Amino acid sequence: MKKSHLLSIVIFFIGGLCLNAQKASSNGKALNFPFKKYGISIGNSYEFTGIRINFADSDVKRINGLNVTFWLRKSKNFSSAVNGISIGIIPTGGSMQPINIGILGLGTSPKNLNGLSLSGFLIGAGGNINGFSMSGLIISADGKDSKISGITIAGLGLGAAKAVNGLAIGGLGIISDGNINGVATSLVYLSAEDNFCGIGVTPGYLKSELFKGVSIACYSKTNQMFGLSIALYNRTNELHGLQLGLLNYAGNNRKGLKMLPIMNFHLRKIQ
Repeated sequence: MKKSHLLSIVIFFIGGLCLNAQKASSNGKALNFPFKKYGISIGNSYEFTGIRINFADSDVKRINGLNVTFWLRKSKNFSSAVNGISIGIIPTGGSMQPINIGILGLGTSPKNLNGLSLSGFLIGAGGNINGFSMSGLIISADGKDSKISGITIAGLGLGAAKAVNGLAIGGLGIISDGNINGVATSLVYLSAEDNFCGIGVTPGYLKSELFKGVSIACYSKTNQMFGLSIALYNRTNELHGLQLGLLNYAGNNRKGLKMLPIMNFHLRKIQ
């Protein structure tokens, strides 16, 4: 290749880079190559498809591909949609999927966090958390109707406003202001303010308004219990099934049969 041709190509690409950087005011402050919205972006581009690397995201609209961001601005970036791979210290967005990795934490609001989500300390969402999620400390879906669904593992604990569905493992506790459906286990505390349907296992305290399934705990307290409850102390106001433990209280049994050692049961059909 002649030197003159090579020089022309170099000038063309350098000119393209400079042009994209100068015109970036409509698409954030970024150096984009080879196009303004496609290819490789270094900086705070608002819309981009390809590989994007930025120190701290702000006012981002949509990113498709690989998004690498190192820090979190005070005016959090909760209006964007990131589709692809999100990697950073604390990556955030309005919605993120399908691979999300945060060294310290990651989160979305108001929409969903979907797919594979991994964090050293915190995972949070104003919407739903779906898929496989694992955090060293806490996983929380705290929006008004937010759910956690899939396989969820948190070193300290996890909770959701509306429901925890699937397999949930919380180091110390699992809390739902609504329902728990599936298999849930923790070392200290399991609590569903409404219904718990499935299997609950804890060496500590299990609490639910209505429980259907198998409960294994040190202390199990429910308003209604359908199924099998195994605990040192079982207590329910309305039993429809079997209790096994040191002490077993069933409020709907006849006088003298409400509190029994070793085993208690109530198998009559609901009228």
